[in-house]
Amino acid sequence: MTSPDFKATPARTMGARIRAARETRGLNQHQLSDALGFADRQTLSTIETGERKVQPAELVKLSQILERPLDWFIDLFVIEGEAQFSWRVSQSVTDSSLADYEAKIGLIVGLFRHLNIALNGPSKALGQFLRMPPNPAFEDAWRWGEAVAQELDLGPIPSEVLAERIETRLDIAVLHIDPDVCTNGTHAISGAMCRLPDLGVIVINRRESRVRRNFDVAHELFHALTWDALTPEHREDTDAKPVKRSRRIEQLADNFAAAVLMPTATLSQLIDPAGFTNTQHLAEVAKQLQVSTHALAFRLFNAKMIDKLTCQALCEQPPLAPRCASTPPKLLSASFVTLLHDGIARGHVSTRKAAKALSMTLEDLAELMRDYGKSVPFAI
Repeated sequence: MTSPDFKATPARTMGARIRAARETRGLNQHQLSDALGFADRQTLSTIETGERKVQPAELVKLSQILERPLDWFIDLFVIEGEAQFSWRVSQSVTDSSLADYEAKIGLIVGLFRHLNIALNGPSKALGQFLRMPPNPAFEDAWRWGEAVAQELDLGPIPSEVLAERIETRLDIAVLHIDPDVCTNGTHAISGAMCRLPDLGVIVINRRESRVRRNFDVAHELFHALTWDALTPEHREDTDAKPVKRSRRIEQLADNFAAAVLMPTATLSQLIDPAGFTNTQHLAEVAKQLQVSTHALAFRLFNAKMIDKLTCQALCEQPPLAPRCASTPPKLLSASFVTLLHDGIARGHVSTRKAAKALSMTLEDLAELMRDYGKSVPFAI
């Protein structure tokens, strides 16, 4: 396999990276054009849109001015400038820390995209989206959630198969990651939706509780299916009051997630007809569904299956302890590691470049293969 070089990077991709780096540095096109010695702003504009290729000498100057290594501009796995992220994070996470972490996760997503195209071909031309009215109501979100649960055939316990169905039926990757950003000893990032022109990726903190992971997957699925019509903010501070528009979008996402994980047909099957006022029984149902008692309480109340007093009492009901300790899901996903294994074995990516993109040593990469029952296709 040959290393990526200057000529191999498409002009549009290169232009998008230059624009992203310029904006990160806080420069406008006039300022960067002056620094590059261009006669006018239009030259830079045509580079950023991909209409004109950047010349090698210009790229060297751009690297110096924008304080980015040359390799960054031609790295196959960099997705800055192409990707959009929406993060669920604690307010304590600084924008700078989030940007650094986003760049790290971006390399993982970029590696996944590269291998997926190399081994499976280009992504499907037709994407998945929800049909919606101009100003959707919560009732719409409930209806969509119910419909998605049915179309994906999620069965009696939707949370158990949701991630797998998202990957196989909707062609959206679900990756479980380790959160490097911590505050006061706790993990401060829950997850994210990453949107690329040819790929959607849901990123989930695998160190969160099972009920939180389940809800986050369903929540991010809403963003994946409604991104164009209801584009979320870059970051949703989970412990801060959001602005009006983003609050509405996030509330729709939460209501959608509740309906996906707790369809009314499933609730009717699991809840004893005489048990709708028995909070202990309802807490047991929440445990079966692998959702929080709080989420179940408001789902039942919104579905008019319990009254307000029962809703409040269920919210105050402590969650039932699982029968055994919850084990975090394996790092990344089975589908990703299969791509990684086959991609290395067939020469679509070098072992060292894959390990670098994943922020792993070769020993770490070998252990990841073994965790998924794969042979190690390289020598350490």
